[in-house]
Amino acid sequence: MLWSQEASITGIIINDSDQTPIHGADIYVEKLGIGTSSLVNGRFILDKLPYGDVSLTISMIGFKDLSMSFKLQNDFYDIGKVFMSMDTIQADEIIVDAHRILQTKDFVSNVNIYGKEYQKSLKASLALTLEEKTGLAIRSMGQGVTQPVLRGYTGDRFLLTEDGITAGDLSNTSIDHTVSMDMASYNKVEIIRGPEALLYGSNTIGGVIDVSRQSNPDAQFNKTSLWGLIGAESSNSSLFGNFVAYIPIKNRHQLKFSLLGREAGNQISPIGELANTSLSNQEITGSYSYFGKDYRATFSYEQIDMMYGIPGSPEGHISGVDIDLDKRTQKFNLHKDIEFLGFQALDIDQRFIDYGHTESEKGSSNPSVILDQQIFSLQSTLSGPRIKVGSLFQYRNFLTGGFYWTPDTEELNIAVFGLFEKEINNFIVQISSRAEYLTVIPDTINLWTSNLEKSQFKNRNFPIISAGIGIFRNWKNWELSFGTMLTGRTPGIEDLYSDGPHLGTYSYEIGQPTLDLEKTIGMEASLAYRTDKSQIRLTGYHNYSPNYHISAKLGDGYEPGADWIEWGSGSSGWLYIYQMQGIRSSIYGIESEFDYNVTPSIKFFGSVSAIRGENLTENTPLAYMPPDKILFSTEYDLNPVSTSITFKKVFPQTRLGEFETKTDGYFLVNLNGTYTINSSKVLHKIIFRVDNIFDQEYYNHLSRIKMIMPEKGRSFGIQYRVVF
Repeated sequence: MLWSQEASITGIIINDSDQTPIHGADIYVEKLGIGTSSLVNGRFILDKLPYGDVSLTISMIGFKDLSMSFKLQNDFYDIGKVFMSMDTIQADEIIVDAHRILQTKDFVSNVNIYGKEYQKSLKASLALTLEEKTGLAIRSMGQGVTQPVLRGYTGDRFLLTEDGITAGDLSNTSIDHTVSMDMASYNKVEIIRGPEALLYGSNTIGGVIDVSRQSNPDAQFNKTSLWGLIGAESSNSSLFGNFVAYIPIKNRHQLKFSLLGREAGNQISPIGELANTSLSNQEITGSYSYFGKDYRATFSYEQIDMMYGIPGSPEGHISGVDIDLDKRTQKFNLHKDIEFLGFQALDIDQRFIDYGHTESEKGSSNPSVILDQQIFSLQSTLSGPRIKVGSLFQYRNFLTGGFYWTPDTEELNIAVFGLFEKEINNFIVQISSRAEYLTVIPDTINLWTSNLEKSQFKNRNFPIISAGIGIFRNWKNWELSFGTMLTGRTPGIEDLYSDGPHLGTYSYEIGQPTLDLEKTIGMEASLAYRTDKSQIRLTGYHNYSPNYHISAKLGDGYEPGADWIEWGSGSSGWLYIYQMQGIRSSIYGIESEFDYNVTPSIKFFGSVSAIRGENLTENTPLAYMPPDKILFSTEYDLNPVSTSITFKKVFPQTRLGEFETKTDGYFLVNLNGTYTINSSKVLHKIIFRVDNIFDQEYYNHLSRIKMIMPEKGRSFGIQYRVVF
């Protein structure tokens, strides 16, 4: 849990008498007051340890204690199998209960960000934290609203989850709805692809982005640990801080509390300040965990309040729009070891999310658009050595108010899913499937419509069958992964029944109640070559959809009621009309990246990504595809000081949809450095970064503000982390 640390130690605890894994062995670092327990397959991991001498104590009732010392000089240290011998104690019988559960084989293109890499990449939002990863891009409407783009997919064509369950906000429905997470309170991000993604949901053709506040839920503290973070950034005059306390009570009882605050002014570009882009975040979380003999139970509560601005535009609201959101989340998690029909672990996750969202014209005290939703979910999974199966029940109550006539709507979603993995002739084969049934129930009694007929508001039922197959092979220094998936995406409530202004996007949105299920079939192949000093990866993918849903502008002219409607503020007083439609589409691309360690202190990294989207119905490029990108960085690690410099080249985007405009390419240089101070009781880390060193004026193709102002200019950022 100590974010300011540097390295990780992993290994597997084995009973030397019968070679079975030992579950529940305690691994403890006395100097740091942190420990963990081995999982049902015997594996453990201790993250973010300081470089230098570290001593572990491994203990288990009925076995002799072990002490091991290491000199950590690299980010990752695998000690392999650790054999424990049974101890002689006064007891009639000793029973060692060793469980084994499926450790899913990862696709080569999966991404894991934690520890030192997470700290270096950390920015306020998820999209900004991920922006330099291969195949990732950002769509935005200023600094307050940034959303990740995975291989050209936005919205709900990939899943955004927190510890495996939906994040519960409206960021997947519109470009002006921000992701309700401040990344200063998180410490781990995973991007999951392939058949495993179907364990999370059906609409996973772009993958899954899963975030977590803790890297290991089994970690236990035997003394109070406090962690603090403060930071600042010059490009928006921002200040932020986070404080976390871990409080153990007789070891089995663990408390955690976290407070976060962030205040940022308007975004500053090389040519001036972008008005109405300030933001404010406040967050409080608390959790209680109990560690029983064969189970772990956690209750938690999270509350976040965010306010941010959308800049004005001649397309709609001259002075801009203010958005206020709040989210309350209650969670209960249970992990229990079992013996049932070959399954050896049961996990239950229950959540209730209450989310509120209002949009107001700048200067107005009354919101013009009100969006609220409550989500209740209950998920359970059973895991065995080769298989994982589960079920999900989810209820969503969507409510609207103000001048937004989308009807109040209920959704009921029931799903069953599973993944099977087996080794066959040196190949590992994964097979996954997911069956869902979604019912959409609009309120037809209290119904106000403007452009849609009342008769079009009907209950919709969507049965969804998704499946995936993955094949993996390792030989010598090579690793191959290949997969194909059939996924399904149901049209959202807004896709079906929208009928009203959306202030933040400068648009008047009209749904399409007859939209059918969006299906996509995709293929991906990755090949990697790894040695002790280097690795290189090449990935190609191709996805085809016969019914790709897009919100299309009806025109770019000046015909009242045909392509624009009288709604807005200032001298313009109008909004363009957008309506949902289905098209045939194809999205494909390539990714490549390499790492090379010249010496233990000098490292090189590079990546290339290129994405193409085709509107096959109209034989034109698919709109809003990210431009090609090349990235190269070099790191100098002179412990306790390290520094890296990154060069990023983004090419012009000239493949345009009907109402898009060309974006020029640009070249950026960023600098990053860290300084770490370790003592016996306190750990300090200072991280600084300089983005856009040469104050380059550049425009993001996927940004809705590019017609108003360029992206941020030269920016100095600093973080100070302390653990004691």
